Amino acid sequence: MAEVVRKVRLTPITDYVANPHRGTCTFQHFEGDELFPGTSWSEEGPIRFPARIHVGAHPQYLPTTVSYCRWFWRAMEPEQGRFDFAMIDSAFAVCAERGQTLAVRLMAFGSAAQPQVPDWYAKKHPMQGNGQPLHDAPEYLEHWGNFVSEFARRYQAHPLLESIDITFIGPWGEGDGECSAAQCERFNALWKQAFPRTPRLALIAGEQMRVAIASGAGWRCDCYGDLSAAGSTCVLKSNSWNHTFDAYPRSIAEGRAQDAWKTAPVHFETCWVPLAWFQRGYDNEFDLDFVLEQGLKYHGTYFMPKYTALPAPWIDQLSAFSNRLGYRYIFRSATLQSPVAKGSSFQLQAWIDNVGVAPIYHRYDVAVRLRQREREEIIVLPEFDIRTWLPGDVWIDRAVKIPDGFKPGWVDVAAGLIDPATKQAKIRFAVKESFSDRWVSLGGIELD
Repeated sequence: MAEVVRKVRLTPITDYVANPHRGTCTFQHFEGDELFPGTSWSEEGPIRFPARIHVGAHPQYLPTTVSYCRWFWRAMEPEQGRFDFAMIDSAFAVCAERGQTLAVRLMAFGSAAQPQVPDWYAKKHPMQGNGQPLHDAPEYLEHWGNFVSEFARRYQAHPLLESIDITFIGPWGEGDGECSAAQCERFNALWKQAFPRTPRLALIAGEQMRVAIASGAGWRCDCYGDLSAAGSTCVLKSNSWNHTFDAYPRSIAEGRAQDAWKTAPVHFETCWVPLAWFQRGYDNEFDLDFVLEQGLKYHGTYFMPKYTALPAPWIDQLSAFSNRLGYRYIFRSATLQSPVAKGSSFQLQAWIDNVGVAPIYHRYDVAVRLRQREREEIIVLPEFDIRTWLPGDVWIDRAVKIPDGFKPGWVDVAAGLIDPATKQAKIRFAVKESFSDRWVSLGGIELD
């Protein structure tokens, strides 16, 4: 029989695709929960986990596969060496139920009106006059470090741990405070050792950011969208200091973080919340298009608007922005050599297009699935690491060996991005030809 090359061209879609590790995040809540009221939120992570209220996403929010939560040290180590991680276990359980992963920030202490370091620490060890621990004290490195290491011992290999924030300076770990470069290096080494396989994110601030980026971390900002431009009697509104114009471009450049997105995530937490932007309007000077453009330029993966109601007139625009964050894979086309002699190989060529703005940062394997009646075989293509798939084209040209047990006749061929442990496809391609189990049909081949 003459050789035939079977060509498949797939059909892209623009709909939201519920893929993990990207897009809009819930905050201190999980998909289906009630929202924070108005424009308020809480810095204290959840300790109670009520049943979901809504099927799917809240109607005033966007669909999400990532929950971002943060908890204070005081709640998890109330006595020295006695740890209480019940809320973390519960959060992972809820994420498993709701189809989310859990991004975590551990906070040594908060602002004056919020939880401080545990009493046992404050009574025994160096403190500053403002009630904060002395950041350069060896005791702070030891005890906050011991807590971080204990958390990592329990959870760094958890399959639902999305990312971990690097925190140690100032309230919430946001970098507001004095800490020597040497102590920053020590803390960064501790976080890197504790979380060798979990994406780590540094706050966009000074030495804390610089040393983390140099060690392979990503970054996050906590005032995304700030165009406040309050003005004064001597400074025009248009020239007033704000994060978008005066902090972030400089911090990224000085932190040498321009290319960090290629190997680690970028996370945007909004300044206030979008509803506040909309209500205040910054005297009609707020430019949503410009803010979202900056997020795409910085190759963001996560958008975290603090789980408050999103302004109805902006929902479509925010949804389109969220859909472009992180990775988005379109399986454009494939060609398969056919017919193939039993027990031999067929040549697979395929074009995959990452139309997002970043790669994925968690491991999944590229695989081909062969099916013939009750016979099924999943063949992993180990030479392809999807974590290196930057925005743009991926080309696959690979001979695929036909395993024993297939008989002459038709064999269905599908492609998937699978969990290495379960062999289940977890990443959905943004094409119409995706099956409900996330595999993509590539037609098939004839076995002689």
